Amino acid sequence: MKQIKFLNIQVDKCFVLLITTMLFISCADLDRDFEDERYLTESHAIENASAGGIIGLQALDGAILSYFRDGESSDDEFGMKAVDLGMDLRSNDMDQSRNTWFGAYNNYDNIILTSNDNDFIWKFFYKIINNSNGIINTIPDDAPQEALNFKYKSYSYRAIAYFYLVRIYQQTKADDSTIAIPLDFGDFVGQPKSTVGEVKKQILDDLTLAYNGLKNFNRSSKQEVDASVVAAYLARYHLTYENWTEAEKFADIAMKVGSISSDVAHGFDELSLSETIWGAEVTAATSEVYATFFSHISQINDGYSGWNHFKTINSNLYDLIPLTDKRQVWFADKQYEPGVILVPGTWTHYNITPKYTSLKFIAQPGPGQFIGDYIYLRNTEFYLTKAEALARQNKDSEAQQLLFDFNSVRDPSYTKSTKTGQTLINEILMYRRIELWGDGVASFDMARNSVGLNRKDNRKNLVMPGADLVIPALDAKMIYQIPLREVDATN
Repeated sequence: MKQIKFLNIQVDKCFVLLITTMLFISCADLDRDFEDERYLTESHAIENASAGGIIGLQALDGAILSYFRDGESSDDEFGMKAVDLGMDLRSNDMDQSRNTWFGAYNNYDNIILTSNDNDFIWKFFYKIINNSNGIINTIPDDAPQEALNFKYKSYSYRAIAYFYLVRIYQQTKADDSTIAIPLDFGDFVGQPKSTVGEVKKQILDDLTLAYNGLKNFNRSSKQEVDASVVAAYLARYHLTYENWTEAEKFADIAMKVGSISSDVAHGFDELSLSETIWGAEVTAATSEVYATFFSHISQINDGYSGWNHFKTINSNLYDLIPLTDKRQVWFADKQYEPGVILVPGTWTHYNITPKYTSLKFIAQPGPGQFIGDYIYLRNTEFYLTKAEALARQNKDSEAQQLLFDFNSVRDPSYTKSTKTGQTLINEILMYRRIELWGDGVASFDMARNSVGLNRKDNRKNLVMPGADLVIPALDAKMIYQIPLREVDATN
C-alpha cells in the first residue's frame, strides 16, 4: 500500500495556532469549547509531554473530541452521530420517508466507491486515527502519568475508529484471514491492507492499553474518555466477536456507570442524564444548527425531520413494545395533523407527524435551536449486553434476572422471563432493538447475528421509495467499497 490519502499529515494543520493562547486554559476547564482549542505544534507537544506539561496535549485531545462531535461541513457529516444515524438507516428497524439527506444510507446507494457519504466515513475515521497517532507518537512511555493519560485516551480513539471501519468495510463474520483495511501507526511505512484478524488484534491491543492505563484516571466531565468508556467499547468488541465471558466482564463495568432512569421522555439530549456514559456537550455557540443530529431526528424542531424527512420505527417492531412499556412514548401513536404541538413550548408544526415517527430524541428548547448534547454511550446498552453474554453461556437464570432488573424500570408490568436457550436470547435481542433504537447499534447487531435486510415484511410505516429492499446477510451490499480517492492514492 502506498500512502493513505487521508493520512498524509501527521498532525492536522488546524492544531497549529499560537501557543501563547494555550497558557490561559486551565487543566480542569472541561467546559471549554473544543472547537476553539486547536492549538500547538507537534514539537511543542513533545517538549511539554517530556517535561510533564499537558497544556498542548489537552488542546490536541480537545481537537479530536471536537472532531468526533462536529465532523465535516456537509449537513449530513456531523461527526460520529452522523455515522450512527446512517448505519441505523441501513437496518431493519429505522425508515425514512423521503429520499433526501441520509436517503442514500436508507436505500444502500452510497456503498459505491464514488459516493460522498462513503468518502466521508473513510475520511472521518482515518482523520481520527491520524490525529490519535500524532498524540501516541508524541508522548514517550516514561512521561509523567498526567501526560500518559492523553496517550491512553488516544489509544481508545484509534481503537474506536478501527472498530467502526472494520465492520463497515468488511463483513463482521469474515474469517480473520480476509483482507480488510489499512492499519496506520503514523510512520507512513507503505504496507498492504491488513487482514480482519490483524485489525481486530490492533483494536483489542489499543483498548486494553487504554483500559489499563486509565484505571486510576478520574475525569471531570462525561465528555472525556475514562476506563468506563473503554470498558463499554471492550464490551461491544467482545460481544461482536463472541467472546462471551469478556463481554460479560466489561459490560458489567459499563452498566454500573450512573443509573437507569425511570423517565424516558427527556429527549436524550443532556450529558447530565443518569444513563450517559460518554458524549459531547453542544452549546448555542457550537451547534451547527441544521447540520446536527437533532435537526435530522428531532420531530419537534424546525429541522429536516420536522419538515417531513421523518424517521420512523418499523411498525412490526413497534407492535412488539408492550402497552405498559414507557418506551411507547418514543414513537407517535397515531398521525398528528399540522399544527399539533407534541411537546409543550416547542414550535407549531406546519406538517403532519405520521404514526411511528420518532419522538425519542428531542433537542430543547424549541424553534430554530438544536443545542441538544450528543450521547455516544448509555449504560442501558450494557445491561442488555451482559444479559445476552450470560444467555450465550447458558447462564439462563442470571440473564433472566438481569433482564428483569432492567426492563422492570422501563415497564412496571414486566414479569421475569422464564425463557431459556435461544428463545431467551431472542427476547434479549428484541429488547436491544427497542431500547437502542436510533443509537447506532441496529445494523451492527444485524451483521454480528447474520441477519439480512427485509423491508418487504408488511410494515405499515413510511418507507422511502426505492428503499423497500431485501438483502441477504453477508451479501456484498452489506459492506462499503473502499472509496475511489483512496483506491487512486494507493495505485
